Amino acid sequence: MDWTPIIIAIVGALGAGGLGAAIINGLFNRTKLLADIFEKRLKAMGNRSTALESRVDKLEGVIQGLRLEVEERDDMIDALQRENEKLIKENDCKDRKIKKLQEQVSALQSQVAILTARLDAMNNEIGDG
Repeated sequence: MDWTPIIIAIVGALGAGGLGAAIINGLFNRTKLLADIFEKRLKAMGNRSTALESRVDKLEGVIQGLRLEVEERDDMIDALQRENEKLIKENDCKDRKIKKLQEQVSALQSQVAILTARLDAMNNEIGDG
């Protein structure tokens, strides 16, 4: 059985009356409603995207600032390490000088002791004579 003439007759009858117009309007209104919902969601997503981009920009600025701080601290650490190495070398040099001076003082103390003993011996000889 061919249903095409019957379907055409029903659609024609509905289309001629208010019921067909209501169904057609309902279908179009539903499409419009879905389009409005889609448009609102798309706008909300756009706003959210803009807000997130703004936040990302701010965070990238913060990150850049922190990177600069880290670089400055690294530079300061490098400078302090170089200064520390220099001071260690200077300290070692001074330690060697101090040790050398202590040896000289010790040698001079020995010489003074020897000279004092000689002087005492000479004084004893003069006093005995």
